[in-house]
Amino acid sequence: MRRQFLLMIVTAIALGLLLLGGCGSTHVNVSSTRPPEQASTTPAVSEKQKEVSTAPTKPQAQPGPEQRAPQAQHASPSNRAEEVLRQAREALGGEARLKDIQNFTASGSFRRVSDEQEQSGEKRIDFLLPDKFKVSDTLSLIAGIELTIVNALNGNQSWSDARTSTGNAQVMMMSPGGNEQQNTEEPAKRLRAQFTRYMLALFLMPSPGSSIEYGGEAEAADGRADILTLEDANGNVARLFIDKNTHRPLMISYRDIPPLVRTRKSMGTASSADIDKIAREAKTKAPPPREEADMQMHFSDYKPEKGILLPHLITITVNDKPHEEWSLKSFKVNSPDLTDKKFEKGE
Repeated sequence: MRRQFLLMIVTAIALGLLLLGGCGSTHVNVSSTRPPEQASTTPAVSEKQKEVSTAPTKPQAQPGPEQRAPQAQHASPSNRAEEVLRQAREALGGEARLKDIQNFTASGSFRRVSDEQEQSGEKRIDFLLPDKFKVSDTLSLIAGIELTIVNALNGNQSWSDARTSTGNAQVMMMSPGGNEQQNTEEPAKRLRAQFTRYMLALFLMPSPGSSIEYGGEAEAADGRADILTLEDANGNVARLFIDKNTHRPLMISYRDIPPLVRTRKSMGTASSADIDKIAREAKTKAPPPREEADMQMHFSDYKPEKGILLPHLITITVNDKPHEEWSLKSFKVNSPDLTDKKFEKGE
């Protein structure tokens, strides 16, 4: 009886130990067989992810003040220049009307101080796009004598001519550089630069192959002005000043050699010997080559002509000294009479 009782106690202890061991094994097995996604989403990791996801967006996604400034200024000088030109074209009559111009003529009276000589007369300019330009100056001399000087650009060629209304006057025309005959391309370059300046200032049309950029602001006599800097295909630089309020061109500044025209009056008809003598004296007494100067062309007294707002007074200064004043009185736009033939010598 006692033996059976002891056997029962041993058996119970053995079963208890087996049960304890089984519980331990079960705990380990359950822990190692959890699905991978559950093992990766422990509370610590989840809190960290929540921290990152709720953190404020980093500020580099938003441009700072120094990054936004170029956008406020239209990003680049070229874009700003286009905006200033667009406003100015609207002020002068609209871009469509200005782009429709194929030829143009303006004329009026002028007064000039040239080499300490006062001169007056009539000036006329003719444009025929894309590459024809002519300037005609008719000077009033003594006793009703008139001298007409013509400088023309006909494509890649240029020519000059001078004629008087009588034989009783001799004319000596000095080329700007004093030695231009040795460089036949120089007159064409100078006329092309003059043509470019007029087209930019009157019609806001930069020449082909040129670059134009915004050059900042300047204080003008009537207020502030935007500055546009133009460099043409030949490297000539000009600065156009446009009124910030009216958006009209005020002035164009550039460097050039001022032209010089001298007249000599004679009594009676000169013989061929006298003419030769005058020519020799002119050659020996000719001044040295002239140098470039700071020149400015000012535009004022705007009035509508042919649907376009145009200046009726143009003044030119040389090194800040008065040089020429031109009062414009007559205008023609897209005239059928202004043909290629008008730009040939002798016309």
